[in-house]
Amino acid sequence: MDSSRTLRENHIRTPSPTPSEAKELKTGAIDWKSLTDWRFWIRKEWFWYYIILIIILVVTILITVFHTQIVHWLTPTAQKIYNLPGGWAIPIAVLFILSFPPLFGHEIVAILCGVVWGLWIGFAIVVAGTFIGEVGNFYAFKACCRSRGEKLERTKISYACLAKVVREGGFKIALIARLSAIPGHFTTAIFSTCGMGIIVFSLAALLSMPKQFITVYIGVVFEQSGTGTTTTKNKIISDVVIAITIIITVLAMWYILHAMNKVKPEIIYKKRRAR
Repeated sequence: MDSSRTLRENHIRTPSPTPSEAKELKTGAIDWKSLTDWRFWIRKEWFWYYIILIIILVVTILITVFHTQIVHWLTPTAQKIYNLPGGWAIPIAVLFILSFPPLFGHEIVAILCGVVWGLWIGFAIVVAGTFIGEVGNFYAFKACCRSRGEKLERTKISYACLAKVVREGGFKIALIARLSAIPGHFTTAIFSTCGMGIIVFSLAALLSMPKQFITVYIGVVFEQSGTGTTTTKNKIISDVVIAITIIITVLAMWYILHAMNKVKPEIIYKKRRAR
């Protein structure tokens, strides 16, 4: 009787894809055609995202254009912190706090660490603050956003594909994503809500710390620029490490999107079977 029931179940026709599922099957992980439509970018519900983006762009441009003045302005305060007993703990605490969205300014603190503490001590401070902040973020997202992540996995095909890639890719995917310029807040939220373990996450976070080395080194270059001792060699190294980060980001995005495209048919088929 059980075998005949299994036979009947196997012969039950899988429901056809819905229009949205059929569209997903014809497009990649990113629907590039939709991205070319201005209606995709102009939405009322995204108003506050536009405001945040404008603020970030303005701050980035100001830092880029007036970096020497900013270094001169902030260095006295940073030097006072440097001279305090245990002053190194203050930037660690600041980095921990800034790790939680929607706060930002992590890069500014990392640059100041390079300006005041130098390359290696500054790098150690940034690594400590960044790692503690990322672990705190991981548990915060896991506690607050797990149910939302599960809901998104049921309702959003792209998120379901990403979750599957993260689970099956494990450490490799985590390290690739963290070495790229993909925002740490985003990757941490995804990894924690997709079921990644804290050990795998921590290892990937630690091994991706060379990214912070680059930011601290830029601080060292800024300090030299502010005192008039910048060299062509420093400028070349700064440009090269930024270019390497961009290349890694492009490759990471390509790899993750390629993996998402591979699992998409399986995700959609399971959704059809579940109906």
